[in-house]
Amino acid sequence: MATEPLPVPQEPTERARDAAMLLPALGLFLLMPPVIGLFALPLRVAGVPLIVLYLFGVWFALVLGAALMAWVFRVRRSAPPAECSPPN
Repeated sequence: MATEPLPVPQEPTERARDAAMLLPALGLFLLMPPVIGLFALPLRVAGVPLIVLYLFGVWFALVLGAALMAWVFRVRRSAPPAECSPPN
């Protein structure tokens, strides 16, 4: 089963720019003490405290979101025309 490479968008849309501005704000909100306090329970999942899973989950989601935004904003640069000389 061969997989095709994902297409690289030519120009980011306004919606992508809005999402890129929203990502840090969402991360800040999710890491604020009142929200983190919701997960500060004496509960363990597979021996790991729930708050630790929450913090690493938020961190992982932010890194994944930033990588996705970097992929969306990567624009293919066209090669210079053949008649142009390279810069000195």
